[in-house]
Amino acid sequence: MVQNEKCMCGVSRRQALHVGEFFLIQCMKCVDVSLRAAGPAFVVFAITLISGVIYTWFTYIIDKLADPGTLVRSLHILIASTLIFNVFFNYLSTVLTSPGKTPDDYEHPAPDAEARLQDPHDQYYADGFGRFCKKCRRPKPQRTHHCSICRSCVLKMDHHCPWVAQCVGYRNYRTFFLFMFWLWLGCLYVMATMGPTFLKLVKHRPRSEEHTPIVFSCVLALSVSIAVGCLLSWHIYLLCTGQTTIEWYNNRMRAADARKRGQVYHNPWDLGLVGNVASVLGTRDAPYNWLWWIWPTRGLPPGDGLLYSMRRDLSYTMVPRAGDRDKNASDTELGQLSPDVIISGADASHVE
Repeated sequence: MVQNEKCMCGVSRRQALHVGEFFLIQCMKCVDVSLRAAGPAFVVFAITLISGVIYTWFTYIIDKLADPGTLVRSLHILIASTLIFNVFFNYLSTVLTSPGKTPDDYEHPAPDAEARLQDPHDQYYADGFGRFCKKCRRPKPQRTHHCSICRSCVLKMDHHCPWVAQCVGYRNYRTFFLFMFWLWLGCLYVMATMGPTFLKLVKHRPRSEEHTPIVFSCVLALSVSIAVGCLLSWHIYLLCTGQTTIEWYNNRMRAADARKRGQVYHNPWDLGLVGNVASVLGTRDAPYNWLWWIWPTRGLPPGDGLLYSMRRDLSYTMVPRAGDRDKNASDTELGQLSPDVIISGADASHVE
């Protein structure tokens, strides 16, 4: 409990905390507005960097790899063209495709009969947390979260990415994942083909027109390959385990809470390796056609973004959160809960 002691300036601790909280909230709002305004600049900057590396490769490197008219040159051009097309297709698709918003006429399905309603506007489902957005003043579907930067609820929100000027969610997560995949392959290809020339320029330091663009492009490709490689590895893990970034944070808290009760935590959206990959990289018409998982398509993702398949038929089994349980609950009451109950995380602090 905060004491009302006053400091030398005559301000109590409580007042100081309130002032500090006010300024922190204002700073967070300024960051949100700045990221929202700077989004288009990030997109233009990313396209410029990628285009600069492509120009350098075709201007200075292709002639060093093979002579005109040879089969090797044609093969290099084919590989480069495939990488360029997939990078730009997936990037622009991610930028131009809405991640998915809650429909205006959305209504909750019937809640579980045993759901504990603490608030008239709150409803609890199998994932164990409320499905009403206090910012938008409307119900939220499963796995939907509110983004303070986009100022809307996003279906299956993963995170807000300034490099695509919007959120990554249900409708554009596939193209975002494939953009990272193809960009990482492109960076590796640039380093492999530019590497010998780069090492020669660095070692002998000749003053030539090609020195600066080749060195810059190779250093950029190396930096991006490391950064994107780490991010891609993280999203491969999320993809294989049926989670989003937000859900991973929340599921960690749920797992820790379950362990304290002697229970086993299960992610309700984990459909197994093949099911998880198909639910993201597949299309609505052919989710298990693995031959097309990494290739460009404008097909819609599986499902409707409002309801999702769960790992077992306990979709509406209610599990009260730790804060909802009576602290004085007896061991008998706790023992009635299944030891391998299905629960998932509450919303993160920065989203709803």
